[in-house]
Amino acid sequence: MTLRLKLIILLIFPVLSIIAQPGNYWSMGSNTEASILAGAVVGGGSGITSIFYNPAGISELDQNKISIDASLFQFNLSNYKNAYRETEDESFLDYQALPRFFSFVYHSKSVPKLSFQYSVFSRGQHLSKLNGNGSRNVIEEYTNNEKEYSVNYTYENRFTDTWFGIGTSYKINDHWIIGYSLLGSIKTLLYYENTGVDLLPINDSITEVSKYLYYDRQDLYVVSVINKFGAHYKTGDWSFGLNITTPSIRIYGDGYHRREVSMTNIILKDGPVDDFVEKETNYHLRSNFKEPLSIAFGVQRSISKHNINLYFTTEYFFEIDDYKSIDNSKIANFYSDEYKPGSEFLSFQYGAHDVLNIAVGFKKNIHEKLALMVGFKTDFSTYQVSKYDQVEYGQYIRGYSDLYYLTTGVRFDFKKANVLFGLQYSYGKRKDQYQFRNYNYPGVYDKGNYYALQDYPEDKMEYTNNGLGIYLGLGFNF
Repeated sequence: MTLRLKLIILLIFPVLSIIAQPGNYWSMGSNTEASILAGAVVGGGSGITSIFYNPAGISELDQNKISIDASLFQFNLSNYKNAYRETEDESFLDYQALPRFFSFVYHSKSVPKLSFQYSVFSRGQHLSKLNGNGSRNVIEEYTNNEKEYSVNYTYENRFTDTWFGIGTSYKINDHWIIGYSLLGSIKTLLYYENTGVDLLPINDSITEVSKYLYYDRQDLYVVSVINKFGAHYKTGDWSFGLNITTPSIRIYGDGYHRREVSMTNIILKDGPVDDFVEKETNYHLRSNFKEPLSIAFGVQRSISKHNINLYFTTEYFFEIDDYKSIDNSKIANFYSDEYKPGSEFLSFQYGAHDVLNIAVGFKKNIHEKLALMVGFKTDFSTYQVSKYDQVEYGQYIRGYSDLYYLTTGVRFDFKKANVLFGLQYSYGKRKDQYQFRNYNYPGVYDKGNYYALQDYPEDKMEYTNNGLGIYLGLGFNF
C-alpha cells in the first residue's frame, strides 16, 4: 500500500469489556458457584443466584445465608481489524473489577415450606473506547490540488445494569417446588461519538478548509421491572427446572441527547455544494432498554457413588422488534412543561434477534468440605448494526461478537463460611461487522445519512476478544 493511499491511524486505544453487553444476555459474571458452573443451574444448584436463574431453587438452600462476594477481576485482550478502513491489526489490553453480589436468604419459621431471598447484584457492565487520529495527502478531484486529509475520532460506550429485588419459593412436597421473583433493573448508558475530517490546503493560505463534523452524546437511565416464574421437580438422582422470564416493564426512563452534524466548504468533483448544518439538544427524553421474554429449562443429575453432579441448561430468548431507545418525540414524565418534544434527529433505535444459549457444568465433591467445578456456556450476540439505509432512526455502533466461556474453580467450607475461588476464560470473534467509520477519500456526500469526505461503513471489520476472569466469593451460614 502506497503512502498516498494509506491512512495511518495513531493513538488508537480501544478498551472492550465483555462481561456483559446489552446484546449478550448470558454474560452475567457474579462471583458465585453458579458462575463457575457456567450458569447451567436452572435444574438445580443455583444457590444464592436462585433469585435470578430459577426462584424455585431458593428452597434448596438449607440454612439462612448471607453472601457478600468480592470483586470479579477481568482482563481482556481485544483486537479490531479494519475498524476505519483496510489497515493493520491493533491489539489492546483492558482490566477492570466488577461490582459485588449481595444476597440474604431466609427460611420462614412460621411457614416452614416458605423461603425468601433478597438480593442486589450487577447483571452487566460494558465499556468500550476508541481514540485515534491520522493524516495523509490526497488529490482533490475538482481542483486537482494536493491537500492534507486529516481525521480525528473518539468513541465511548459505557453500559451498566444493576438488579435488585425479592424472591420467594414454596416447597409443595418432596418432589415439587415453585418460585417467583420480582426484580428491578436500573440500566445506564453513556454513548459518545465525535469525529472530524479536515481537507487542508498545502502551501495555500487563501483556500478555505473543507470540514466534516459529527458529534453525538447520550446520557440516559432506565428503571424497569422483571418477573420470573420458576418450578423445580426432583425424583431420585434427577432434578428438572423451568424458569420463565417475562418481558421487562418500563417504570421510568430519562435521557439527555445532543447531536450535531456539519459539512462546510465541501467541494465535489462537479464543484462546491451548499453548506449543511443540523444540530439539536434536548433534556429529559423518554428512554428505554427492553428485556425479552425468555424460557429456560435445566436438568441436574447426581451420581451419588462418585460424588458427582452434572448440569445442563438451555434458554431461548425471544426477538425484540426495533423500538426507540431514546425518543425525542416524547418528554419524560414530570418535565413536559419545561421541555418540548423535538425532531426525530435525536431519536435512536434498538432491537434484538432471538437466540438460544446452552450451558453445561460438572461438580465433583472431593470430600464434604471441598468441591471442584468446571463449566462451559455460549452467549450469542443478539444485536447487529444495520446497513446505513435500512434504519428509520439513529443506531448505536460498536464491536460485538458471539462469546464462549470456559470456567473452573473450587469451593471449600470453613466452619460456617463458604469460600470460592475460580477462573474464567472467554473467547469471542466475529467477522463482517460494519466499521465504526470508513475514512476513504473522496467518498460520498449524503445529507440524509450525514456522510461527507468519507465513504459508507462497510461490513468488513473483524473483532476478536480473549478474556481472563478471576472469581473470589464468600458466604456465611447462620
